[in-house]
Amino acid sequence: MRSCVLCTIVRSMNPIQVVLCSTRSGSLRHKLYKTVAPFLLVIAAVLPACAQGQAGGNSGPAVASAPATPQARATTRLAFDAASVRPSSRKFETIGGDFLDPTSQEASPKGGLFSWNVQLQLLIDFAYDLRSQQVARGAWEALPKWAHEDWYTIEARAEGNPTRADVRQMVRSLLEDRFQIAAHVEKRDSQVYALVVSKPGLGLTPHPEGAACALSSSQVDDKRYPHAYPPYKTIPARCGMFNRQLSNIGERRFEMLNMTMSQIADSLGVVDNTGLKGSYDAVLDFGPPDQVSPNAGSATSDELGLPPLPVALEKQLGLKLVKQNAKVDVFVIDHIGALSEN
Repeated sequence: MRSCVLCTIVRSMNPIQVVLCSTRSGSLRHKLYKTVAPFLLVIAAVLPACAQGQAGGNSGPAVASAPATPQARATTRLAFDAASVRPSSRKFETIGGDFLDPTSQEASPKGGLFSWNVQLQLLIDFAYDLRSQQVARGAWEALPKWAHEDWYTIEARAEGNPTRADVRQMVRSLLEDRFQIAAHVEKRDSQVYALVVSKPGLGLTPHPEGAACALSSSQVDDKRYPHAYPPYKTIPARCGMFNRQLSNIGERRFEMLNMTMSQIADSLGVVDNTGLKGSYDAVLDFGPPDQVSPNAGSATSDELGLPPLPVALEKQLGLKLVKQNAKVDVFVIDHIGALSEN
């Protein structure tokens, strides 16, 4: 199902991760960060930005911060038995994104043969186990411009039956050898935004264990939301986080189904301070900050009149964002270079 999802990442628009669905793409996480780009910007626009990554060049240190700890380097260096990395002409056509999603449980292919067409970001996320959306976003911000634009085709072989953890170390070795990547994780004091409960019981529905992930008939009504993109008939609701366009002026919907509050907070790039346990279903409809459609009120306008994200959070889900000091993990890229020869 994911291989045909019509989503791509618009990292050039903003440093935050939201989903703009328009072309072919791979994993849901890949969609999410190329979709969330304009909308933690909503938080950054309405609330002062908390932790900014430094948009670096080819050498560091470049910094990305978040409340999650990437996996440490194994003591034994593992590497593919054979690997080819080439610049790709197939931009925006993600192959292998589901496997490279750090949160995925997809097993390694039998025979140890790997074929991917991805941007450098996905390889870094997987190699360093960057499960936090905020850490991954910061890592993206820290990359040089060429890494934002270039795509690569990777063909690799590993003998035996390597585990995902083995392949993760192999990909990191590949990055070190072909892109001269050097990086580390450190703790820093920082101001962050925490998600807290302001109105208990509003908009958050506990997800019954084993239940399917779905929205109500009114939420998927194409007469009520004629400009929803991708259309629900094409890509229905699914478990996890999905961002859907509701109008052409930038109004959007976050569908968060069967997710813990920690996962919801992480998807928003903030810290969970709600104290709520278990999994929930939530739908958040919001508009861009301080933006008025030039066609508002006209017969051709598709504007729904949705509030900006922080306001929508409180009115629709009974949640709000508060600023606090915290120790955060910082993913530092000390050095990165252009692709070397195979």
